[in-house]
Amino acid sequence: MGRKRLSDIPNLEGYGVFVDGIDFQHLTREEWKELGMLHMKKPVMVIRNTGLKRQHFHKLMKIWGRDRQNYAATLFAKYPWANKDRHKLMDSPEVTDHEKAILKEYDKIGGNTSGAVLRVCGDGTGLFAHGELLWHSNESGDIAFTPGVALLGDHGMTESATGFMVTTPYYYSLSESMRSELDEMVLVHNFQDGKINVEGENNLLYKNMCPEPDTEIPLVIQSPGGIKGLHFPYNTTTRIKDYPIEESVRLLNEIRWGLDKYTYDYWWENDDDLLIFDNSIVQHRRLGDTSNRLCHRYQFDYTYLCYTLTRKPYQPYLQEPYISRYIDRMKTVKLTF
Repeated sequence: MGRKRLSDIPNLEGYGVFVDGIDFQHLTREEWKELGMLHMKKPVMVIRNTGLKRQHFHKLMKIWGRDRQNYAATLFAKYPWANKDRHKLMDSPEVTDHEKAILKEYDKIGGNTSGAVLRVCGDGTGLFAHGELLWHSNESGDIAFTPGVALLGDHGMTESATGFMVTTPYYYSLSESMRSELDEMVLVHNFQDGKINVEGENNLLYKNMCPEPDTEIPLVIQSPGGIKGLHFPYNTTTRIKDYPIEESVRLLNEIRWGLDKYTYDYWWENDDDLLIFDNSIVQHRRLGDTSNRLCHRYQFDYTYLCYTLTRKPYQPYLQEPYISRYIDRMKTVKLTF
C-alpha cells in the first residue's frame, strides 16, 4: 500500500479523511477493501496524488460496489424487450421523443461507455457542463437514490473545488427531544430549476434528480455504514410533509443555518486526486473555474462493502412505509444493475 498517512478533513468532525501515500501500482485487493471499510466510517475520503487513469479507477471502484444510474434502470424496465440495448430504444417508435432526447444526453456524457463512468467537465461535453454547482445530492428526490459517488480528476482540476457538507454532527448536537422530532419528519421533493446549476440544466438532470413529483423521503436516514444523518438535499427539498408552509420554511431554514459550519471546500491539489463520498447524508457542491476541467464520475451502491460489514443489502430507512417503498423501487433498479 505504501506509507499510508491519514489526517482529518477540517470542519467535518471526524467524518472526513485525507489519505496520502497510497501506491496504487502495488495496492492489493485486500488493502483497497480495507480503505473501503475506513470510508464506511468516514463518509468523505480524499485520496491525493493517485496516479490513476480512468480504466484503473473503474476496476477499483467495482470492488466496493456496482455502478448505478437509476433513470437508465427505469427506462430499461419500461421497455424490457430492448434487453438493455440503447440502439433498440433509439430505433423504436414506442419510445417517446423525450426519452430519446434523454438517451442522447446520457450518451454524450459517457453513459454508453463500460461501467457508465460519466464525464464531468466544463467544455460542454459532460454532465454539469458549465459553472459552479450549488449544494446538492445526486438522485436526491429518488427514494432509491444511489448512495455513493467517486470523482477522479483528469486535467484542469486545480482551479476548482469540491465542497462537502456532513449532517451527522449537527444531528447529534441537538437535544434528544429535537432529534426525536426530526426522526419523524418526512420531506417532500420536487425538481426545481436553477437549484444546482443556474447556467444550464437539462432533461437528464431532471430525470435523475427527482423523476416523480412530490416524492416523500424521511429526513433522518442512515448511510451504508450505519451512520445516522439528514437526507436534506437543498436542490429538491420543497417542504416538510403535514407542516404548515410557514412552519416548514422556518424549520428548514433553521436546519440549514445549523449545517453551515460542518462544511469544507477541497480545492483540488492535483489533477489525479480521487474524491469518494457518501450521497445519502452528505451534500456536495462545485466552486471555481471549470472551463478546462475534466473528471470522471462513478456512481455506486456499496454492494460489496455493505455485505462485508452487515451481511445484508443497504437499507437507508428506519420506518415504514419507506422501507417497503425502497425495497419495491430497488426491484426495478436491480433488473438492470
